[in-house]
Amino acid sequence: MTAQEQFASVLRRRYACRLFDTEHTITDSDIAYILDCGRLSPSSFGLEGWHFYAVISPEKKKKLYAACFMQEAVLTAGLAVVIVCRKAASYKPESSFVRERASRFPGGLDAFIPDYTGYYDYLKNNNLLDSWSRAQTYIPCTSMMIGAAGAGIDSCALEGFENQAVLEILELDPSVWDTGIICVFGYARDKTVPEKIRMPAGEITSYV
Repeated sequence: MTAQEQFASVLRRRYACRLFDTEHTITDSDIAYILDCGRLSPSSFGLEGWHFYAVISPEKKKKLYAACFMQEAVLTAGLAVVIVCRKAASYKPESSFVRERASRFPGGLDAFIPDYTGYYDYLKNNNLLDSWSRAQTYIPCTSMMIGAAGAGIDSCALEGFENQAVLEILELDPSVWDTGIICVFGYARDKTVPEKIRMPAGEITSYV
């Protein structure tokens, strides 16, 4: 099997698992692997304006379950990863966050800031900074889910949650952070992998 075929088989295996087997736990090494799949994800300008909270304690998981409108996937999962994102103020070119992150790259601030400022101004002037920041969280979420699928671990991405409630559980300042997306992981209670339902390539793909 070629590398392309192996990757495609992982994509075909992955699906949204709504109910996990609570008797089959995820190991610490698997949790670290899933989080590292997220860490290695790309981000706009390489800023990584997110933070990953691995929720494993039963107490916090029950609170998260309530904040996610009591979706069983949260309560039965072995791991819930809350990906939070920074709000608009953090992305100011003069902010300590941007300057700390920018200093890591070749050329440092002198090379980074002129290139970044033009795009920042566009986002700010069109009131897009918060939505842009939140959209970034979907990238590591996808990396984690695909990486987990490759390891035989099931997952489900959740957009249904009360932002303020999640931030309170994590004891985060809502003036600095927003909840981007939540992803839960574990082993499906039903071992039957459902049929992959997708549109044919010819109906959703155009060459121009």
